Amino acid sequence: MKNEAIKRTASYAAVQFFFWFAYGTALAYASPYLLACGLSNTAIGLINAAACALSVLIQPALAAYADRANSPSVKTILSILLCVMLFFNALLVLAAGKSSFASGALLGIVILIVQLCLPLVNALATESMNAGSMLNFGIARGFGSIGYAVMSVFMGQLIAWKGAKIHPAALALFSVCLLLAILLFPFRKKRKDGCETRNHQDAFSAFVRRYPAFCVMLAGCVMIYVSHVLINNYIYQIVAARGGGSEHMGIAMALAGVTEVIPMFIFPWMLKKRDSGFWFRLSGVFFTLKALGTLLASSMEALYLVQLIQPMGWGLLTVASVYYVNGIMGEQDRIKGQAYMTMTLTIATIIGSLSGGWMIDTVGVNGMLAVSVACGAAGTLVVWYKKEKT
Repeated sequence: MKNEAIKRTASYAAVQFFFWFAYGTALAYASPYLLACGLSNTAIGLINAAACALSVLIQPALAAYADRANSPSVKTILSILLCVMLFFNALLVLAAGKSSFASGALLGIVILIVQLCLPLVNALATESMNAGSMLNFGIARGFGSIGYAVMSVFMGQLIAWKGAKIHPAALALFSVCLLLAILLFPFRKKRKDGCETRNHQDAFSAFVRRYPAFCVMLAGCVMIYVSHVLINNYIYQIVAARGGGSEHMGIAMALAGVTEVIPMFIFPWMLKKRDSGFWFRLSGVFFTLKALGTLLASSMEALYLVQLIQPMGWGLLTVASVYYVNGIMGEQDRIKGQAYMTMTLTIATIIGSLSGGWMIDTVGVNGMLAVSVACGAAGTLVVWYKKEKT
């Protein structure tokens, strides 16, 4: 890569690193904080589900606005969202230990905003590339996974040292780092001459008419992600059923997190072999294989080996989907396309979070994993059947 491309990739890698640091802190460590505030597991689940549901409703409108020729740049919109998030984060710091209801509501708003930022963070890269700037998204996204892994270890140690109520202050610090990384990222919005900006043309119905196969494929993505969420959100119960404990869970998660960066780093080379649509569809096969391997694993050693499937599942889909959506969308729809793709994970998180615990209580861990395999297989069939040309 040229020096300019290296600098731009490094700058965007910092955005990805601190975004996933803040994202993981907000979501993964919400439970210990809210439990320390006196809220029940049921209440925490409802807060997360409500935040995800609201993001599903808001993301299309926000993306449609960002896609307009006369709207502020993605960088500006992200900066504004983070400033709003920091405001509510400051209120959360003030409310810590004083009101469980206020803490739950404020953290729910913070989770909502960080969910809204996800497609825009991806769009920051694609819009920059579409404007002619050289940038390696795969390498930068790999640093996002590294950021999440570092966050997991750091926050675990910090909470063990200072207690769960340090969470809001830590989240505020990471959010400031993210805001600075975004402000330092060199970005100029590309003029979208002739783009449609009338309200009815930004509606989902108009989007469906332009990309019917893509919209059907989104349903397949939801099913694939449900398979992923059922395993990811209930990994502790799965590990316990295989005779392991929290330390074994940490090893399994570390194996998955470290290995998933491999396809992100080599994706430009992979694109020379096949187009992004092929790799995007292939990832669904490996989601299904991971679910099947998890179901069949009878020991922790076998479960550790199953984690090595992670790179070609989650790791591949994460980077391939961004390139794929950018390749099939018209210029006026690219941010909307990224938002709709992100919404599939959000919808799957709601479905998986609300149904996984119930299935474990009624049919057991293996029964839930059987459903995970079925969802992955069904979603993969839909994704392979319905495809847009890049």
